[in-house]
Amino acid sequence: MFSLEDLLATLLVYLLLGAVMAIFILLRVKNVDIDTRKVLHILTGNFVFIWWMYESQLPMLLFFAFPFMALLLIASPVSKMDILRRNMIGQVSAEGHSLGLFFYACTIAVMVLVFFESFVAASIGIIAMTYGDGFSSLVGKRHGKRVIYKGKTLEGTAAAFAATFVMTMVVLVFYDMLIAGGHYTISSIPEIPLPLVALAAGLFVAAVELLSPGKYDNLITPIATAALMVMLGF
Repeated sequence: MFSLEDLLATLLVYLLLGAVMAIFILLRVKNVDIDTRKVLHILTGNFVFIWWMYESQLPMLLFFAFPFMALLLIASPVSKMDILRRNMIGQVSAEGHSLGLFFYACTIAVMVLVFFESFVAASIGIIAMTYGDGFSSLVGKRHGKRVIYKGKTLEGTAAAFAATFVMTMVVLVFYDMLIAGGHYTISSIPEIPLPLVALAAGLFVAAVELLSPGKYDNLITPIATAALMVMLGF
């Protein structure tokens, strides 16, 4: 039912999540002067360099998206399970929007269900949520001085653009190499200059991050960005 590639992909995803949690815990223990919640948010998004290995949707949902959703829901501030609410994941959830991390996991499930045939687009949507939103918050809170809309700053918006532009280029080059090498055949890279695609993604994400309600940006940003990429032919 599940291929060796599915099992290997699941193992690599879990190893990535374990490494990210280890970095997160280390930063917390060391009391590093940085928003560790956003570091966790950003680094987790690197699963886009792994999930292409899955051969079908079912193992992605059963082994990755659904367990992630369940864990983050029962550890969220709205959960009735005190033991899980009080652990480190629960504390991280409480520091942001009550269901923000749960929406993060929901987005992964939506991407798997809706964009499985367009995983380049889905991957750009995910990095828009993780890197774009993450760096927007990190830079905006630390260096933001010019408020332009509902408490959001020019510096944070510029960071969202820059992070999305750079990581879109990385994702496009990565998948282009996979496709050229015959390792990935579901999606394709259209004949559009990659910097123009990255520019479009960066500008779009900067605008969406600026205008979208904070509690729902983990849903709105990635899905809207992935939809834009599909319209561009990805």
